[in-house]
Amino acid sequence: MKIAFCIPDMIIGGVETVFIRTLDGMLKSITSCPAYKDIDVCIITHARITEPLYKDWLQKHGVEVFVCYPMQNWFEGIAKYTNFFPLKQLRKLTFSLYKKLKRRNLKNKFSDIDLFIDYKNCSFFKELKCIDKQKIAWVHGTVGYLHDIGVDKHLDFYDKIVGLTDDFVTDFKNLFPYLSDRVTRIYNPIEKEEVVDLAIKGNSMPGEYFCHVSRLENVQKDLRTLILAFEQFYLHNSCPDVKLVIIGGGPKEREVRKFVSTLKCAENVVFTGVLKNPFGYMKNALANILSSKIEGLPTVLLESMALETLCVSADCQYGPREILLNGEAGILFDVGDINQLSNIMTDIYQKRIDTNKFVKRATESLSRFSAQKVNEQIMDLL
Repeated sequence: MKIAFCIPDMIIGGVETVFIRTLDGMLKSITSCPAYKDIDVCIITHARITEPLYKDWLQKHGVEVFVCYPMQNWFEGIAKYTNFFPLKQLRKLTFSLYKKLKRRNLKNKFSDIDLFIDYKNCSFFKELKCIDKQKIAWVHGTVGYLHDIGVDKHLDFYDKIVGLTDDFVTDFKNLFPYLSDRVTRIYNPIEKEEVVDLAIKGNSMPGEYFCHVSRLENVQKDLRTLILAFEQFYLHNSCPDVKLVIIGGGPKEREVRKFVSTLKCAENVVFTGVLKNPFGYMKNALANILSSKIEGLPTVLLESMALETLCVSADCQYGPREILLNGEAGILFDVGDINQLSNIMTDIYQKRIDTNKFVKRATESLSRFSAQKVNEQIMDLL
């Protein structure tokens, strides 16, 4: 059996991190188990992989990569020079025609592949719709997101749909009862020993601080709520020594930095940029805070649990409530509630919260997400 994982690009992000962990588990199973020895795994992308972290890993593990649109990197590169009429429209039109022409040959190009896994929210729907092979859709978001991207009417195109949480499966069955037998839940994997080892090797910083790790996209990740809550906490407690460490990069990084510069707590907000190993910072934080408006299954919470650091999360769809056991294994706050998050920060700082109680419950429950257990589910599915 030849299996192709279809993922549009490989940027530093949560989905990509989970993908590499999933792929690593599969490769170990294929190597160690005689029953899987005839499975071959490859990757299909829209654009060339340029991120050294992922590029080196794939080369090291001998994973073959096929690129659907080799010129996509070039079209993306010229975007900043053509961001005005009429060059912007001309670039989009040319790029669209280029992709249509390339798609015509994909059926023959991938004729030897037996199973396609559309790993990132049905992003390969157009490429796969003309290929008569088995297909699995892996959804890293909400059921509503499928409607937003316009594929909800075409889900019967997939033989199986994988969601990341039980809540996703429940909502999916309610909205698409005719596909109830096709949907299943598989958690994102976490290898506790690996994360702990990386934390020991990773950098950190002295003093007390709260930590946030994400791709800097202000709308979904709701960084505004996080930052304003920290500003309120900072002013209320008059604590110039406590910091907020924001780890990550992305399209909104400059905008977020500019916003922070207007606040009184500006000198206490530390931007590290993208880190290959953020776990040292996460391990030594007062708490790791997730402020998102929407998620699939936030891996950063699993990583924080593995490091035995307190989790504080917005109670968004999906994941946080399921991961944190309805608030027993971490602290939940209402999405966008600045005052509530600020008060939680104060309670943590002033040690009015029994952190050990939450951490102990989180550690006990982490086996649900073990890489071995998740990998067994994936291999059974395949």
